[in-house]
Amino acid sequence: MENETVVVTSTGIGGPSATIAIEELAQVGIRVFVRVGTSGAIQPTINVGDVVITTGSVRLEGSSGHYAPLEYPAVADYHVLHALMEAAGEIGPREGFDFHAGITVSGDTFYPGQERYDTYSGYVIRRFQGTLEEWRRLHALNYEMESAAIFTACGTLGLRGGCVTGIVVNRAISETPAHKGKAEQHAIAVAVAGMRRLIRRDP
Repeated sequence: MENETVVVTSTGIGGPSATIAIEELAQVGIRVFVRVGTSGAIQPTINVGDVVITTGSVRLEGSSGHYAPLEYPAVADYHVLHALMEAAGEIGPREGFDFHAGITVSGDTFYPGQERYDTYSGYVIRRFQGTLEEWRRLHALNYEMESAAIFTACGTLGLRGGCVTGIVVNRAISETPAHKGKAEQHAIAVAVAGMRRLIRRDP
């Protein structure tokens, strides 16, 4: 890409494995990390197939606490964020999707931590009961499971981090994912175009 090498790796699910990837890739010279994946929206104005570019993350997980105290913010690198937003603004109208930039709720679990009741037990512990509506009222956009750990690890290590996710479900409307392939394609397209911009500006 633009005569620069870009590494693509699967980190698995969640912060622990994502921070392992960051630590080990940084040791061989990688300095910019962009999470690309899927997530569930919690605002009714976000459509399935849209893209969320995370500006900052709610640290609702444990991995980031191994890098910094809770007062330390989990935020995207400005230059990575700006490049992703520019790319989404260019690609979205052409491909028929919108992008949304804002706060992501980043947790350790897919079910109870995201207040899902479609589980084996159907039970969510008191700590998480009512939290979906609370995060919605606080204008968080979506749930996912890696961005807080990635942003905190990158920030404390002097690296640059970003996150772009495709929306596969809007939990204000339905709990059933749809058009997963399309959402993934949109997120990937934005990430690739964003990386091109970063490389051109700061090879």
